[in-house]
Amino acid sequence: MEYKAPIGVKIDLETGVIPGAKKLVRRLSDLKGYFIDEEAYNELLREDPVVYEVYAIEQEEKDGDLNFATTVLYPGKVGKEFFFTKGHYHAKADRAEIYYAIKGKGGMLLQTPEGNAKWVPMEPGTVVYVPPYWAHRTVNTGDEPFIFLAIYPADAGHDYGSIKEKGFSKLVIEEGGEVKVVDNPKWKA
Repeated sequence: MEYKAPIGVKIDLETGVIPGAKKLVRRLSDLKGYFIDEEAYNELLREDPVVYEVYAIEQEEKDGDLNFATTVLYPGKVGKEFFFTKGHYHAKADRAEIYYAIKGKGGMLLQTPEGNAKWVPMEPGTVVYVPPYWAHRTVNTGDEPFIFLAIYPADAGHDYGSIKEKGFSKLVIEEGGEVKVVDNPKWKA
């Protein structure tokens, strides 16, 4: 039997960068249609800020292997809505995932296909278990980059299309200086 070689990498805990990792950059323009306040979105789009960066160490998409990645989710808002990742289900919906908060403040919005949602606040040291069949999106509710590590099956895949089409049933907003989770009036059941 031929064995895959183990690897070890050092994550820069201040920046979230994994040297040598595949880097993905998502700008505000990559999130068209995701935020509720279209006027605020279009205004901020003139600057087209980077919303988040992902540094991924990926394996072959096969059963039994794991990928891991850090995400640096920058602070900001579109209207009242905090910056967030696109969010996704797994293409193989029966796959789970683990998130570990490294730096900053935020949370994870999770949702079943029926729209039952759960908000889990995150700060350094928080671990979130994303069960199979749950969509998940991270949100930066702080004023510095929110950095976290994700570990997931290499064959899980990502289903962004369902979120793009229907959205999440809840929004995470700032109101009166507080983080609030409210119903999304545009959610399509």
